[in-house]
Amino acid sequence: MTPSFLPALLAAAVALGSLSSHAFQASRAPGAYASARYLHRERSGILSAAPITDDDAADTSPLQRTLASSVAAAGILLDAAGSAWAVSGGGLDYAGLDISNADYSNGNYKGKDFTQVLAKATTFAKSNLQGCRFYKAYLVNANFEDADVRGASFEDTSMDNANLRNVNAAGSYFGQSLLDVESMEGGDFTDATIPPKTLKLVCDREDVKGTNPVTGADTRDSLMCL
Repeated sequence: MTPSFLPALLAAAVALGSLSSHAFQASRAPGAYASARYLHRERSGILSAAPITDDDAADTSPLQRTLASSVAAAGILLDAAGSAWAVSGGGLDYAGLDISNADYSNGNYKGKDFTQVLAKATTFAKSNLQGCRFYKAYLVNANFEDADVRGASFEDTSMDNANLRNVNAAGSYFGQSLLDVESMEGGDFTDATIPPKTLKLVCDREDVKGTNPVTGADTRDSLMCL
């Protein structure tokens, strides 16, 4: 999924190359141009990977030189921007992806974005999911057992038969779909935000019991069930 700002960076790189065309025409530095063309060939994999000689560069028009330089510069900018985007803590980390049946257990995904993700039967067991966003995610049969989902958002999700056993969900946000999970036993829901009507029905569930193995919180008490 390409971030919206990358096309703008590409256009900026091309414009930058156009502004430098006069410098290319005046200098006619074949050695420098050969390096730029070689970089472009090496990066694209489309042209020959062999280096261009000074004789080859001398036969090339200034316009072609400018274009090659612009493409090389644009590629560098795109790679840099893409890398920064990939390692960021939020953005479009997993949003909209189909990760069904995948194994995300025992991992650290703190602050990642799982908005509208398709995660049917995906396991997040024992993972750090603090502050993650699962807005409108499809989490049918997903496994969150022993996961740390503190501060995570689960509004408007589909959580049919999802496993929340022993989950640490303190300060998390849930919607009506919480009623559809398979088990909440041993979960810590301290200060979790749950719609009042949903909470009343949640407290009637037989599996709302037990003690969280990490925090020691009683599940019913954490939900303030009477």
